[in-house]
Amino acid sequence: MTYYLLKPCRTATAFISTLKKARRFPLEEAAMRLKSSGFGVTDLKVMLVVTGDPELTFYESGKILVKTDDEAAAKGAIDRVYGALGLSSPVEATAA
Repeated sequence: MTYYLLKPCRTATAFISTLKKARRFPLEEAAMRLKSSGFGVTDLKVMLVVTGDPELTFYESGKILVKTDDEAAAKGAIDRVYGALGLSSPVEATAA
């Protein structure tokens, strides 16, 4: 599974990952998998907040919002989350 890594704008302090191939993740199941992999997770019913450095938000569509302006940190966090959910994670960077 591959994803795009987007920076919404030059001044944004976040990155967004979007899966290249559409997929749905039931949030309750994703939360259990992430918790069993050692992540701190808050289930807000429409999204999961995954604690750590950096903090990120995971959506049912597989989209991830990472709260950092460090691209390497964003990729690392995204790869760990997708890995915990059973996805391989080659990335294609895209500037917005």
